[in-house]
Amino acid sequence: MTKPYMYFPFRPDIHLTEFLKTHPFTYSAEIIPPRNGAEQMKVLTQVQQLMTAGAQFLSVTKGAGGSLRGGSLPISQLIKEQFKVPCTAHFTCRDLTVQEVENQLVDHHYFGIRNILALRGDPPEGQPEWKPREGGHLYAYQLIEQIRKLNEGIYLERAGGGPTHDSTPEKTQFCIGAAAYPDYPDEKRRIEYFKLKVEAGAHFAITDMIYDSDSYARFLDQTAREGAQIPILPGARVLKSQKQALRMMSKFKTVIPKNFFNQLPEEEIEGSFPQALDAFLQLVERLKRAGAPGIHLFVVVDTQSAVIALQTLTGSSL
Repeated sequence: MTKPYMYFPFRPDIHLTEFLKTHPFTYSAEIIPPRNGAEQMKVLTQVQQLMTAGAQFLSVTKGAGGSLRGGSLPISQLIKEQFKVPCTAHFTCRDLTVQEVENQLVDHHYFGIRNILALRGDPPEGQPEWKPREGGHLYAYQLIEQIRKLNEGIYLERAGGGPTHDSTPEKTQFCIGAAAYPDYPDEKRRIEYFKLKVEAGAHFAITDMIYDSDSYARFLDQTAREGAQIPILPGARVLKSQKQALRMMSKFKTVIPKNFFNQLPEEEIEGSFPQALDAFLQLVERLKRAGAPGIHLFVVVDTQSAVIALQTLTGSSL
C-alpha cells in the first residue's frame, strides 16, 4: 500500500500579526516588482540590501491595471523562503472576477504565502473612469470578506452545481491586511471605510504615505472608539527635498504638514541628504510615540535612501 505523500516543499509563512506581538517596534519596507522585461537580479539585489540594512520583513506590491509589472507572487515566495522573514504579498482585485480571485489566492496558499494585503487597486494611469471587471469586487472590503471565507473553508460554488471539493474543504490560513488612509479628507467616510474592512475580516493595516504623526494618532483613537482596533503600520518614504515633497503633494495628493516640509532641504544638492534623513528619523520617533507598532518604508525607486534610513534606525551596517 502506498504511503501518503507528506512532504510539501514550501514553508508556510508566519502571520504578520504574530510577528508584531513579539517585536515592540518593527522596521520593514515595501518593494515594487521590476517592469516586465527588466533584469530580475536587480530586485533580488535590492531585497538583499534591505535585509542586510535591518529590514525585519518586506511587502511586495502588485502592479496596478496596465502597469505591466508581474512577479509579486514569486518575489514574495523567494523572500519568505530565502530570508526566512515574513513577507506580505499585495493582492489587487480590480482586474479579476471572483473566480480568478479564488484561483490566485489558492496559488498563494500552496506557495506558503500567508500574509495578504487586500486592495481594490488603482485604475490605469490616465484612465480615471476605468471600471472593474464585470463579476468582480467593487471595494476592498469585499475582497477581504472573500479571503475570510476561504479561511473558514467556504469556497465558490462550481458553475453548473455539484461539489467543488471534498465534504470537508481545507481552510486557508491567511493573515489579511488592509490599506488605511488617515489623511482621507472626509473624516466620516475615512472611519466608515476602514471599519468595513475590519468587520469584513482584516487583521492588520498599512497606511498610505503619512507624514503627520498627529493625523496618525487621531486615526488610531477614532478607529479604536469604533471598535476597529487592529495593528496599523504607518508607511512613509524618505523625502530628500522640498521640491520632491511638492511633486508628491501635486501628483499623489500626499498630505505633508508644514513642520515636516520646513525640515527638508529646499533642493537635493550635494551634502543635503543628512538634513532630509534627520527629518525622516524625527518623523519615525513621533510616530513611535503616537503608538505605531513599526515603520514601513516605501522604497519606490530610491533603494539607497531606504537602506541608509534602515541602517540608522536599526544600527546595522552593510
